[in-house]
Amino acid sequence: MNRLSSTLAGLLLLLGSQVQAESVESMLQEMAIIEKNTPLLQAAIEDGVERAQLCFRCHGDDGNSKRDYIPNLASQNAAYLFTQFEHFANGVRKDYVMSKLATALTKEDRINIALYFSQKPVVVREQPVAASSKGEQIYKTTCFVCHGNAGHGSSQYPRIAGQPYEYLTKTLMRFMHNDPDRKNSPMIGVVQNMDEQQLRDVASYIAHMP
Repeated sequence: MNRLSSTLAGLLLLLGSQVQAESVESMLQEMAIIEKNTPLLQAAIEDGVERAQLCFRCHGDDGNSKRDYIPNLASQNAAYLFTQFEHFANGVRKDYVMSKLATALTKEDRINIALYFSQKPVVVREQPVAASSKGEQIYKTTCFVCHGNAGHGSSQYPRIAGQPYEYLTKTLMRFMHNDPDRKNSPMIGVVQNMDEQQLRDVASYIAHMP
């Protein structure tokens, strides 16, 4: 049992909580407790950085991706990030690398990694295109509903502000073309009334959001 496990076990006992390891809902509740407790959060981050070594090659050691077609994890909402781990592990989402990695990690590992990356700041990077005013208009009339005015998302929706333009564009195109690996995403319906240029415009605007 690592530092976080022993400390959390004592806290949950005092709170009278019955956390079931196999329940995503209970794990999210556990994560919420950790986030609000400074010593627990620090322990989680320390454990998370050890396990996140597997992520650094693609996503960067500070969560800012090393390749423009790979998303940043820095400042991503911890609950959202953990839930995506679960989706890769149970097959709701599919990716050659992430699907294998998610099943190799314990749920405690996934919590710690999610919390680690959630605490890292997004580093502003140069983008290959300028921010589009048309994209801004699309964002402010459509995308803000789920992702927020600043693009920082929530526990249910991802932070998209500052993601690489290439990653954003490819992801939006996958939604537009009904990629079967993303069939469960609400984005499928959102983009159906947009054309490819509109998706590029909104991607350019999002990529420049701080």
